[in-house]
Amino acid sequence: MRAGSFFLLVILLSSFLWGCVAQQQDVEALNAQVYHLENRLNALDKRLSALETEVARLNEKFAHLEKTETRLNELAQRQADLADELEKLQAEELRLSGQLEQLLYQQGQDRELFQEFQAQILARLDRLEKALAPKKKLPEPKKEVDEEALYKKALNLFRQKKYEEAQALFEEYLRRYPRGKRAPNATFWIGECLYKRKLYEEAILQYQKVIDEFPKSGKVPAALLKQGLSFLRLGDTEAAAIVFKKLVRLYPRTEQARIARKYLAKLGKK
Repeated sequence: MRAGSFFLLVILLSSFLWGCVAQQQDVEALNAQVYHLENRLNALDKRLSALETEVARLNEKFAHLEKTETRLNELAQRQADLADELEKLQAEELRLSGQLEQLLYQQGQDRELFQEFQAQILARLDRLEKALAPKKKLPEPKKEVDEEALYKKALNLFRQKKYEEAQALFEEYLRRYPRGKRAPNATFWIGECLYKRKLYEEAILQYQKVIDEFPKSGKVPAALLKQGLSFLRLGDTEAAAIVFKKLVRLYPRTEQARIARKYLAKLGKK
C-alpha cells in the first residue's frame, strides 16, 4: 500500500515538474518573439523618422521654389512694363523724326543738318532708355528673353545707323516670332531701314505690310505717313497726296495726321 502511494506521488511530481519545464519554454519563446518585435518596431521608428525628415526637407524646398517663382513673375512683369515705356519713347522718336522731315522738306535744308537733329533725338532716347532700364538683367522665361533680346538688338543696330544689319535681325525676328508681341513694330522698322537706305519703293511695300497684316496696330498711322513721305522722295506728289488724305480721313486725331495736313497744304492738296 505504501509502495503504491509512493509510486503515485512520484508520477504526480514528475508531471508537475514536466509542466513547469514546458511552461518555462513557452515563456522564453514568447520573450524571444517580443524581443524580435521590439527590434522591428525600433527599425520602423527609425525609418519613419528618416521619412519625416525627408518630407520636411522637400516641403521646405518646395516653399522656396514657390517664392522664387513668384519673384520671377514679378520681375518679368516689371520688364514688360519697362518695355512698354520704351515703346512709347520710340513712338515719340518717330513723331519728332516726322516733324523734322517736314521742316526739312519745307525749308530745303540739307541732309546733314537733318541727320544732326536726328542724332540728337536718338541720343536723348538712348539716355531715357538707360534711365528706365533695370540695374540688373531680369530673369524671365527663356522664350520671352530670346524674343525681347532679339528685338532690342535689332533696334539698337538701327539706332547705330547699321540699317542693313538691323533689317536682317528684324526679319529674323519675324521668321521666329511671326505673331510675337513686337511683330507689328518689327515689320514697321524693316520699312524704316529701307527708307533710311533710300530704297523708297521697297519701303512703300513694307509699310503696306504693316497696314494689311496688322490693321489694329498703333503703327498703322506712322506707316501711312512714311508711305506718303516715300512717294515724295520718289517725286510722286500725286500718290503722296492720296496717302496723306487717307491718313487724315482714317486717323484724323493722330500726330501723323497733323503732319500729313501740313504736307497737303504745302502741296496745295487740301
